[in-house]
Amino acid sequence: MMPRLLLSILLLSITALLLALQLGCSNARTESGHAPMPQPGTNVAAIPADTATRRTIEFRGVNLAHIHRRGLGYGSAASAREMDSLKAIGINWTAITPFGYQEGASAEQIMGFAASEAGDLDPSMGSDDLKAEIGLAHQRGIRVALKPHIWSHDFWDGSQWHGTVAQPTPQAHARWWRSYRAMILHYARLAQESGADLFCIGTELVMMTTTHPDEWRVLIADTRKVYRGPLTYAAHWDRELEDITFWDALDYIGITAYFPLNVPDTATVEQLAEAWRPHLERIERLANATNRPVLFMEAGYRPATGTFREPWKYEGGVLDYDAQRRAYEAMFRATTARPWFKGLFLWKAFTDPDRAARHGEDTGFTFRRKPAEGVVKKWFLGNGG
Repeated sequence: MMPRLLLSILLLSITALLLALQLGCSNARTESGHAPMPQPGTNVAAIPADTATRRTIEFRGVNLAHIHRRGLGYGSAASAREMDSLKAIGINWTAITPFGYQEGASAEQIMGFAASEAGDLDPSMGSDDLKAEIGLAHQRGIRVALKPHIWSHDFWDGSQWHGTVAQPTPQAHARWWRSYRAMILHYARLAQESGADLFCIGTELVMMTTTHPDEWRVLIADTRKVYRGPLTYAAHWDRELEDITFWDALDYIGITAYFPLNVPDTATVEQLAEAWRPHLERIERLANATNRPVLFMEAGYRPATGTFREPWKYEGGVLDYDAQRRAYEAMFRATTARPWFKGLFLWKAFTDPDRAARHGEDTGFTFRRKPAEGVVKKWFLGNGG
């Protein structure tokens, strides 16, 4: 009896050790220094959402916006303090968002991105600052998505936006595309050099992705030659999501998740969560069709009355902290049970934590130091649901 008992104990110990090693490896980086890529195979949406249990949110992220002042932006002590504060509420990913600039939506050139030192268009930030910011995150155990954006003065009044970027002739488009490729490959190399854990090849470029898919496939292939981590693209929630034909070439479906919830100003959390259902069913069909997991590369609400009906709006509405709080709670309740949903990057926080107070931006997008932050902390620290 005694030898048999000892043998059983030994086998159980070995099994437990192997399981622990397996679980530990699942959270490790790959040898290249990046987060592991999702593995193809099992259909990511095969489990019915209504029967799935709530699960830990894998990507508990935030878009961390650069403040264009020396000492307050990327790589600064101010940003390091903000990261410490964000980690305390459960953040384990940050999206760093460098910008390329163009004069207008139909411009043929993107500027201000490739200088190793800070360029004329943004004297507060250069490539070294981005590398320093990525280093600050990694020192704190926070993983990094590098997510380049385009910006133009044409976008300020809302008449133009990323989705209207297009050129009037094939020749003009070819010139713009060469410029865009240069920007993306520049940042892809930077991502590889600095060990960024995820790279996003574009954000909401609706007119480009839907009309030039072959160019995007070539760009994705060329990006993989210089960056060895996982790739995504941040698609517009309405005008682009199902029209993209190159999801199979990427590792994650990325979405800027400003889905409208058509409910009254006084809607409860339960009503808001139910209003998410048609949007989630739509995403689930895409996840099934492409066998790709989903990330919300941007998601958030302003503290304004009815913020959930048109969540993409930057201005307007009466200050309403509770509307923002309810919207955040409903979003987490609705999404976390879905097996294809891997997490999100909230929009947004700033490298300078005092910016909003200094500018009087109480109705701005940030959730920081508002009641909604308590909701984020609850869900990101694993106490939601």
